[in-house]
Amino acid sequence: MEDIFNKLKKDHQNTVDNLVKWMKDSKIVDGLKVTEDKARKFFEDANDGKNIEIEKFKEVLSKLASEQKKTVEEFANSLAEEGPKILSSVKAAASAAASTFKENLSKNK
Repeated sequence: MEDIFNKLKKDHQNTVDNLVKWMKDSKIVDGLKVTEDKARKFFEDANDGKNIEIEKFKEVLSKLASEQKKTVEEFANSLAEEGPKILSSVKAAASAAASTFKENLSKNK
């Protein structure tokens, strides 16, 4: 899980939005017991919502695990399984955004 988080961070993709998506894909945020809004609230005191540190992410996981009577290790395993998907998804979104930006830039010339 930490390796995947570090890859997200290296690509400047360790945002609240991406981390919540990763938790949703991993079924940690299930929409019933844990809603997306509830997960986001745990990040509210982060210094920068666009640059979440691993310690803060682990803190959020710990709170969610406690509420669901699960262990952080169970969550970490789920996140590790879904990690490659979130990396692909984030890279695809970044690539699409870059393409759109380039197209708009060339249209404005």
